[in-house]
Amino acid sequence: MPPMRPASSHRTGHHRRFGFLGILVRFSAARLARWDIPDVLPLPAPAIFAGNHRSLFDIVVGFHVFWNCRASVRIVVAKRYFDHWLAGWLLRTAGFIPMEAGRAALGGVKACLAALDRGETVVLMPEGRVIPPTERPDGVGPAGEGIGLLAARSDAPLGLCAITGTDDVWPLGRRFPRLRLGSARPTVRVLVEALAPLEPGVRGDRACAATAIMAALAERVTTTQPNREGQEDR
Repeated sequence: MPPMRPASSHRTGHHRRFGFLGILVRFSAARLARWDIPDVLPLPAPAIFAGNHRSLFDIVVGFHVFWNCRASVRIVVAKRYFDHWLAGWLLRTAGFIPMEAGRAALGGVKACLAALDRGETVVLMPEGRVIPPTERPDGVGPAGEGIGLLAARSDAPLGLCAITGTDDVWPLGRRFPRLRLGSARPTVRVLVEALAPLEPGVRGDRACAATAIMAALAERVTTTQPNREGQEDR
């Protein structure tokens, strides 16, 4: 299946901005980690991808993975990150979608649905925050409101992004990523798969949909371990 690309002229500007930032991120990311990531996505646009969240470095992963497939996507992040002048500018430039917690998530869900209606792919981390190891014994933490609402209100196909190794690059509680050189760099591995279609009764119920998606994501995360030998930068 060919990589996802813009399908109409009204997405060209977003594609170029996302690609420019994706190239910048790829340059810096190669110096912080070794990478085991896909070259082609398993689903064409529009689609919904759900990934686990264990480090602030996961934002870098979003840029790096999807631009490696030449896909410009709408990535969902917590609204509070838009409050910082520089981070907010970068996020808005890249077309990120702000999402709040709880019932306030409805506004972010509506923005995601609008993006899907335009033929764009949406990527989100359902946990809504960086999950420390003590809160993810099964590999992932509990999902917030967003993924269940989005799955129930859209018929776009669902995909999973199982991420490991990012908390070795940028552990929770550190202000900046760790800088290691050469073979000392940790390996970040991202497994991207299509999720088998959920039964209508499951997908139509936001709580059931969220539970099914997170269970499938946890299974992929626990079986996706970085291969620390023989990896090349990509």
